[in-house]
Amino acid sequence: MINKEKISDKRVRRTKLQLKQAFIKLMEEKSYDQITVTDIVNRADYNRATFYRHYNVKEELAEEMIADKTTALVETFKYPYKRKNMIHLNSLSPSDIIVFDHIMENRDFYKLWRKFQSIPGFEESFLQSIAKFIKKDITLLTPHDPHLDNNLYTTFYANGILGLILDWIKNGLEPHPDYMAEQLVKIINYYPAESYISANGNSPATLLQ
Repeated sequence: MINKEKISDKRVRRTKLQLKQAFIKLMEEKSYDQITVTDIVNRADYNRATFYRHYNVKEELAEEMIADKTTALVETFKYPYKRKNMIHLNSLSPSDIIVFDHIMENRDFYKLWRKFQSIPGFEESFLQSIAKFIKKDITLLTPHDPHLDNNLYTTFYANGILGLILDWIKNGLEPHPDYMAEQLVKIINYYPAESYISANGNSPATLLQ
């Protein structure tokens, strides 16, 4: 027996996906303010009635698209510990870090990051959702220093990782995702014996002589 409800759900998902893809393609050509519902339905080869069956205004489509992308990105952060409750950071390998590959696979969206910033609240909503997940679902345990505040440590780590990813996106997804994964693992596990902060443009090499 054919499940009509499932078929209907599948059609809705397909229609919404095509409308979002049309919207992304339009963002390559126009500013967010210039895009109209008519533009979206023409690009997706639908009529306006189809659009309004799912959304009231283009802002709703944009918000749902951002939520979809955020959810998918969050799933990549979960990948290393899907089968474990706790992971030792030293055991992480570049193959555990799939966030850069995911972003590259969805580069049609991420390469337009600077243009999407014209959507009110875009970057804030995106980053806050990811930061909320990291702070809520991940705790960095530091047994070697009982005086270190784990909540602050996790916040520091979360913002550092997000900053690195955001900088990579804004730099046009360069260098290669494999290199970024390798470097992130090295950064996470890098514990220098001594660290210095150089001020006033001084060269660290000069200061350490």
